[in-house]
Amino acid sequence: MTEPTMTATPNRTPARATAVVKFHASLNVSDLPRAVRFYEALFGTGPAKHYPDYAKFEVDEPPLVLSLKPKRACAGGPLNHLGLRVLTVDHLRAIQARLAAVGAPIGQQDEVKCCYAFQSKIWVTDPDQTMWEVYVLFDDVPDWGEKDKKVKLLAPPLKALGFWGALRRNWANRFGRWATPADGAAALA
Repeated sequence: MTEPTMTATPNRTPARATAVVKFHASLNVSDLPRAVRFYEALFGTGPAKHYPDYAKFEVDEPPLVLSLKPKRACAGGPLNHLGLRVLTVDHLRAIQARLAAVGAPIGQQDEVKCCYAFQSKIWVTDPDQTMWEVYVLFDDVPDWGEKDKKVKLLAPPLKALGFWGALRRNWANRFGRWATPADGAAALA
């Protein structure tokens, strides 16, 4: 891995970081400051954004956007969701059309503020209920976003998960145990 060359501006996505498609992963972490220190050591650079309730790394090599959220990891692991940051809304819509063609459950959010960013996105789950976010970043914003509009923020991911998937995910986050088909959870669906 090469050393990063970007000059950091506090709590701003580096301008050139949005010129390429990047893989995105979001992790739930039990101790945000400790996790930030770990990933600073791993990547050799500090986060592009760092708030008491969120941190985001923009890594050039490999091209990665890593978000950290201070939430308890459940038995299924610390993964909150995976994602792709794409360059244009047209690219986003092309991916959405391909996913819709295979019957994937999709939730759409246009021009939403969340995670200290202004973006348009889709939420989709793979056949094993892994949550994916595909989004276009328009700009950074100085606060978490539309926390007062929970339905606007939560409805699209819930649509992608489906009722039983959302129930299983909520159960795991509240009680620390991931319901799997082997547990009989699939029989509920």
